[in-house]
Amino acid sequence: MHSVSQRIKAILQTAYQNNQITTLIFHDVTYTGTVDYVSASTVYMGLAAGQSQEIPLTEISHVKLHQLQSWWYLYDQARE
Repeated sequence: MHSVSQRIKAILQTAYQNNQITTLIFHDVTYTGTVDYVSASTVYMGLAAGQSQEIPLTEISHVKLHQLQSWWYLYDQARE
């Protein structure tokens, strides 16, 4: 695994442990959600209740953690 992928994996593991909202870019598409699981080569992003997106770590170009927003912010925004 490339060192960039290793850094991305470490960031995503932190997001998983802290249950932080995370935004990442994969193939020029932006995904925002919570990290459901991180494997050696893949992250599973929870985008809505019961929906996960499988994303290869090597194809993620950007990761941002939203440290001041709790995970339920996503659902509150969906109802507005």
